[in-house]
Amino acid sequence: MASHQSTTRGRAPSKPPEIPPFWHKLNAFFLFPFQSKPLVYALFLSLCALAVTVSPLIAFFTLLGILLATARYSFKVAAMASMGVMRSADYDSTASDPGWTYLPWKFLGVLVVHGLVIGFMARASEGLADLGSLVSSLLIPATLMVLIQSCSLRSALNPAELLRAMAAVGWPYLLLCVFMLLLSMGMPMAWALLVPLAPKTLIAPVLMFVVVYFSWVTASMIGYVMFQNHQKLDIDLVKEPEEAVSGTGQGRPENPVAKLARERDAEVATLIREGQVREAYDFAYDWQRVNPDSLADQRRYHRVLLLTDKKDTLVWFTQKYIQSLLKERKGQDALKAHAATLDKVPDLVLESAELTLELAHLAWKSLDHKHATALLKGFDKRYPRHPAIPQAYELISRILHQGLGRTDQALTVYRVLKERYPQHASTQEVGWLLRDHTGEAVATAPLRSA
Repeated sequence: MASHQSTTRGRAPSKPPEIPPFWHKLNAFFLFPFQSKPLVYALFLSLCALAVTVSPLIAFFTLLGILLATARYSFKVAAMASMGVMRSADYDSTASDPGWTYLPWKFLGVLVVHGLVIGFMARASEGLADLGSLVSSLLIPATLMVLIQSCSLRSALNPAELLRAMAAVGWPYLLLCVFMLLLSMGMPMAWALLVPLAPKTLIAPVLMFVVVYFSWVTASMIGYVMFQNHQKLDIDLVKEPEEAVSGTGQGRPENPVAKLARERDAEVATLIREGQVREAYDFAYDWQRVNPDSLADQRRYHRVLLLTDKKDTLVWFTQKYIQSLLKERKGQDALKAHAATLDKVPDLVLESAELTLELAHLAWKSLDHKHATALLKGFDKRYPRHPAIPQAYELISRILHQGLGRTDQALTVYRVLKERYPQHASTQEVGWLLRDHTGEAVATAPLRSA
């Protein structure tokens, strides 16, 4: 470790390399499915389509299985590319997120919600339905980005998260939508060209290969756009831009810190895949103990902790990890870390009232009302006589009234707040917020707004 640290000490920070825009890399996207591993996998999935001629029932389950496998690999391709891993040969040495497995179903859930909204709009007028379809199409790339980052259906339906992804990409987002439209149009054109040339017995595999091919081209492009904007999207790379973009092997060497993190991630991922969770834990623990300020080591240790039964250690370390993330302004990662621990330890209580309130504010701003409510539940009992209690009541009132539409419950909270803290600024803020429902005369708006 000492020798590693000596290689980076005293080095002047260099300007991050320019990553070419995605429209300069179109050839790479179209060639990705022809890399050895995805090509073999695509051929295998295509040949499975031969079973569709056996019976309608077998055809249904075969097509469902092929499409599910294609979608899962598509999300993996995009997720790996977003972290700078552009070659499929490097996938085995890079840790993957188990949550990626369920992304096809969550994306299907998003499409169902979009369809229901468009159907509702169609009842009003055909023009509104067309507008809804257009908006849905424009949201698809952002939806995929949010799903890959968060693995959360709720986040993928959250307008704030979608706008954040679109804003991170900027005006090229519209160009990305255009290229995705062209790819969707290219699939039937490829079918029309290839089907007349294919033997009758191979028509089904040819059609399926085209579906798989265009799916993985699209995934490669989406992942690259995320990689190109990784800083704005708060994505931690496992391969530095020089190596991932150059493709020549003659660029500058990979950053030693990033390389070390990638190698450690791969080592731990291999141990976990082999069922050696105890060994993975020992390595992850030692690394974060030696490098207590390394977010990469903390993230790895937290993920391994989630796989163990060390709940007390998990609760203690989660709080330290969240504080480190907030210090680096990685609020969304902090919320994800808390949510993952909360799933493992439903009675999780953070020791710090300030930390709890800060996370609740972040969840509220992300429109994650369920998470914010879970953080604030029983706040006054968990932190008795704490000066932040009125602020927690204020936030609860906002969530109930503005977020969940439960104004009656918000009024109940306001009455308690008014009784216990009649002169507090938070009481005045909630009184102004609920002024149309309390019947109280409020002369002016408070000077501050949460």
